[in-house]
Amino acid sequence: MHQVSGIPIDCIGLHDSVIATLGLDSVEMIDLLMQLETFGVTIPSAQIDATLTVHNIVERFVDGFCSERNQPTL
Repeated sequence: MHQVSGIPIDCIGLHDSVIATLGLDSVEMIDLLMQLETFGVTIPSAQIDATLTVHNIVERFVDGFCSERNQPTL
């Protein structure tokens, strides 16, 4: 998130909205989604709106990571 937005890491909270709070624009969102895809994380386009939070993205990342290793998710 920091790499895409330029916002200092300590200013990004789990419950921050990616669009409404952090202010990512459409180009930054595409960049973020492409970076997430390199880790096997996809976010359906229907879920990309002002309610998408950093926590939602972390959950998808953890779910994908754990499913790859056949381990239970948090």
